[in-house]
Amino acid sequence: KRSATSSKTYYINNYDIKRNSSPITTEWLTGIGKQYFDAYSPVGVRDTTSVEYMRVNGIDAYFSGCITLTLPKQPVTPDKGKYVVIADLRPELKKKAYEWLKDSGLEIREITHRYSYRKDTEATMEERLEKAESILSLYCNAKFVITRRLHVTLPCLAMEVPVMSIVNLKSKGNYTRWAPYSDWVNYISEQDFLSGNFDFDFINPPSNKDDYLPTRNALIESISSFINEMEAFGDAPLSEVSKITYTDEEEKDWRFNLMRNTLEKWLYASRGMLKDYSEQKAKTKELQKKLDTLQNENKRLSKENALLKARPGTALAQKAKQFIKRLRRN
Repeated sequence: KRSATSSKTYYINNYDIKRNSSPITTEWLTGIGKQYFDAYSPVGVRDTTSVEYMRVNGIDAYFSGCITLTLPKQPVTPDKGKYVVIADLRPELKKKAYEWLKDSGLEIREITHRYSYRKDTEATMEERLEKAESILSLYCNAKFVITRRLHVTLPCLAMEVPVMSIVNLKSKGNYTRWAPYSDWVNYISEQDFLSGNFDFDFINPPSNKDDYLPTRNALIESISSFINEMEAFGDAPLSEVSKITYTDEEEKDWRFNLMRNTLEKWLYASRGMLKDYSEQKAKTKELQKKLDTLQNENKRLSKENALLKARPGTALAQKAKQFIKRLRRN
């Protein structure tokens, strides 16, 4: 029986793609990090790529799906079905979307999920939840949604809002992250969207597939079970609920050492990158110097060639001879 406390889900995006920008790989899955996962295993994981990653590193894991699949429908607003939402499309895709929608009679509303929460640290939790609910309401009452974002697509599935997902699954960075969700949604590649090679009725948008429903239902059941289990403890202290065996001091030491090792690795990697940059900069400067010399030589030879072609006996020819003599002396 899965413990309800395993309802927390995790994901690791594109773990099998080597990213030279980060020297950190599996350090967080060792020591107390692994003990934590083992204590609450099996661990629910958001995508199948991450399930494999966790299992390779000795963590008992299963595909739980993303918790956004459990989102409920939002209250109906007066403008329901009168607009379409475009969420975070690249400029050329957005331009083409406007072209495809110009005769639809629908209002087009744009939204982005590029928020700088660090700049808005004064916002209370209530204000943030209110913002999230307003975004969900925007999606839920749309005629349909066009997006490239997975976490716009999944809430739309949950709320039964028709959604067109524009994603290039030939890119390894995408298909690992979208597995298995790409089989559950109406998606097209960027190229097909730009060329009009797709079958999507903007007046009567097709309903979403229902392949996600078993995962949604299982997640709701797991979360409900977790809530019921926690409520059974009443006001009991957290120590009675926790399954971990290490002390707070041991956890602090592990966190400190992990952060220290992380910073040291970043520093080492940064030094290496700075060294490479300095070497490349010096090589570029040297090549630019050689290029300038060759360009000046080319100009000199071009002038010499033009003077040599002047007619013999003319004043220009005499000047050419004098100029060439000076060049040769130099």
